[in-house]
Amino acid sequence: MPRPFSLLAHWFTFRRHPAPAGEVPSPQPPTPPPKDLNISFNTARYRSKPLPAPIDDHDEYVNEKVALRFSDVDTSQVQRFSSSTAPSSPPRDIHTLPRRPYVTHVAIPTAPLTPEETARRRLSAQRRREREEEEARREERARRELRKLQREEQERREREEEERRRALLQEHLRQAAARREEKEREEKRIEEERHEQIRQQKLMAHQRRLEYTRELDQWRQEHIQRAISSSSEKQEERRRSAEERRNRIAKLGESLLNNNNTAKAARGWVTIQTPESLAWKRRYYKFDLGRGQMLLYPNHVDTAHPIDIVELDNRTEGLHEWYEGFEELRAIPHSFAIQFVHGRSWFMYADAEEEKDRLLLWLSEAAGIIL
Repeated sequence: MPRPFSLLAHWFTFRRHPAPAGEVPSPQPPTPPPKDLNISFNTARYRSKPLPAPIDDHDEYVNEKVALRFSDVDTSQVQRFSSSTAPSSPPRDIHTLPRRPYVTHVAIPTAPLTPEETARRRLSAQRRREREEEEARREERARRELRKLQREEQERREREEEERRRALLQEHLRQAAARREEKEREEKRIEEERHEQIRQQKLMAHQRRLEYTRELDQWRQEHIQRAISSSSEKQEERRRSAEERRNRIAKLGESLLNNNNTAKAARGWVTIQTPESLAWKRRYYKFDLGRGQMLLYPNHVDTAHPIDIVELDNRTEGLHEWYEGFEELRAIPHSFAIQFVHGRSWFMYADAEEEKDRLLLWLSEAAGIIL
């Protein structure tokens, strides 16, 4: 049989389980707080207390397996979540409840609850849950509003940063465009100066060419005048020389042709170049005026058989000086050319002017032409 409860044990047990004012304690534990709720427990209340005076074993029954209930926590010290706290901030450290020493309790007999009491407790628990849910919804709305404000602030900062970056980019582009325009103007100025310099150089070169052309024309005119005058003088001199030669040949012909010893006079030395050979060959000649032939011998000793016979009668077109179209004879003194009717020409020169006059006389007599 259990022993009757003493007043001291009953009072001690009742003190450990105080009921909130105006609220009936619920047999079920309360809804746990949110995860991000900052809770601070007042541990001063649960510090170890000195054990009460020993109780006589005969006075009361001690239950050693009584556990600590959730209602033992003092919920009046819980700090509610503030709407100004950022949802992303880490929760504060929750102090661990100190281990409470085992205290012997006296089992209190409980009477069965009536239906009205059960309904009242259920209604009280439901209202408490509704208040907690409303508080959770209010806190969730506050968190959403805070997140919205933070997102708007972040977007505003991003817009400002984008505008600042765009303005900086526009400034850089403007400076680059200004530098490019300045560079283009400088290049254009340099190009214009270069073109102007080239134009001036071309103008000066054109003026020099005009001056040179005028000087060249003047020199050409002077040279032409000198050439004309010189040619006239040379022609006059040649005409006088040819006239003098004809006079000399005429006088020489009168003296030689009237002489009975014409065969001995119509001979001498001459150097000949024929079209068949470019070499000049010295030959001893004799004229046969009756046949109109010129007989050529290698020397004046061997005159029995001629090595070449030149037919002159009716085959000779004329006797010409170097200035009559035979420039290759200009450097050879006492030279002349014999042009035949078939277009061939022989070049000859004598040892002296008198020998040339005598040779021209015999050639004209043998060919039957007039000088």
